[in-house]
Amino acid sequence: MDGETNQTGGLSAPDETTAALARAFDSAWERFIGVEGSRADTDANRKRLAAKIVALSRAGQIDEDTIAQSALIHLCVLAEAARLGNQPHEAADPGSDPQKAPHAQAFNPQTVAAMSAALEQCVETLPLQTPSSALQFLSARILEAASRGEQDPERLSQHALEALRNR
Repeated sequence: MDGETNQTGGLSAPDETTAALARAFDSAWERFIGVEGSRADTDANRKRLAAKIVALSRAGQIDEDTIAQSALIHLCVLAEAARLGNQPHEAADPGSDPQKAPHAQAFNPQTVAAMSAALEQCVETLPLQTPSSALQFLSARILEAASRGEQDPERLSQHALEALRNR
């Protein structure tokens, strides 16, 4: 094989995959910044998004739109969890230590994974083009339930969808 054939034929599938992943990143990033605003345009968020997209690809996900949507959901959950963790929890018992309030604690990786899975389950049950405001609402409900100790993705999802129906 000569070098030219090797480059053209051997790299077309990886090049197509790389281009699809880049498009998924761009799509998710644009929607994320649209929801979160320019303050969320950070290297850390870009790295989180890229890592999730790579993980989805390695797990066998090949649909560009599905990758973008899943990665967007993951990043939105992380952003909401960060906001929730930075807010004082005013509804805590007056005699309780604010540092021990569920909102003041960081979520462990298992809880973050459960929240992401729950939000993905919610999205699967909703119309294809779900408004970002609905995703934010669902994320907030999932985070609230997780901050109360719920870690089952199915129950988190059910709680969020029920709240959306009753809104």
